[in-house]
Amino acid sequence: MNHFDQPLEPPHKAPSEDDLAALAHFRQALRRFLAFSEQVCAEHGVTMQWYQALLVVRTYRGAKHISVGELAEQLMIRDHSAAELVSRLSQAKLVRRKTDPRDRRRSLVVITRVGERRLLELAALHLNKLRESRGALANLFRTPVES
Repeated sequence: MNHFDQPLEPPHKAPSEDDLAALAHFRQALRRFLAFSEQVCAEHGVTMQWYQALLVVRTYRGAKHISVGELAEQLMIRDHSAAELVSRLSQAKLVRRKTDPRDRRRSLVVITRVGERRLLELAALHLNKLRESRGALANLFRTPVES
């Protein structure tokens, strides 16, 4: 169970009109970023999910390794979906599987040099886009100063 599966606590007070507007603007900014991500990933021959998986594989535990189950947990997908994703990434030579030396029944996922290069290209583009939008994003939930 992740934190999104837990019941919500009742709000302390109803959101104001400014709160609702901030949420609407945040949703729009998030959707724009996701649309950008989907487009730029497609232009580089990967899906957004592949990019997200490469990002997790590369950063989890300092890029030493990640199990398929841990990848599933990080991406909030089912284990069998993560196994299929790893198979597709492996066929594309972006990751490779290796046997866990501590538990030979377990498969670990490691990013390849090709995967690393693709990830770095995409990460640079994503970071540039976020930096362009930084001011707008930072101001979305700023509490208005009361007069």
